Amino acid sequence: MINISKRILILCEDGKSSKLYFESFKKDEKLKRELSSVEIEVIHPKDHSPVGLVTKAKEKKKKAKRDRNPYDEIWIVLDKDYHANVDKALNIAKDNKITVALSIICFEYWILLHFEKTTKPFVKCEDVIKYIKKNHFKDYEKNTNCYLALKDKVKYAIENGEWLLEQTKNDIERGKKITGLSAYTDVHLLVRKLIDPNKFLN
Repeated sequence: MINISKRILILCEDGKSSKLYFESFKKDEKLKRELSSVEIEVIHPKDHSPVGLVTKAKEKKKKAKRDRNPYDEIWIVLDKDYHANVDKALNIAKDNKITVALSIICFEYWILLHFEKTTKPFVKCEDVIKYIKKNHFKDYEKNTNCYLALKDKVKYAIENGEWLLEQTKNDIERGKKITGLSAYTDVHLLVRKLIDPNKFLN
């Protein structure tokens, strides 16, 4: 019997692209040993609005604690898109020690970082997808699992994610809200935990 030493809950805003992507880590033959003692639960709640995701995360956190089987980490994978209440959701999450992996404008910005180092802004998610298809990955389709096609590039994407955070640092230190940035994703902070859990899981 495998001893589960860490439990991670990941709540995804979209029911396909990011959910399929994060579910794939556990199935990856190369990562099976590293993740054998990590239980990864990936869900797409019925109410997947920003505040709905945080509310569900709080419920799951409370229940897990009551059942004496708490999560070590809870993550929400969220796109800015045109959602109302993103700032409100971020504040509630922070108050409840729930981490949000936010992408501006959408999860596809994380996909783009697998191919280039960029701060290029996009107005709509469709624009990011068109750019990816035209310049890097012509077969990319939203709502499909792109994990296998990208996994060899994930370390490059994490480096680019770190670089992107560095580019936004001054704006944030000057008081600009993350949601006011024109290009942003910190999905790599979650991904690096999944590919190297011994190093990054608390």
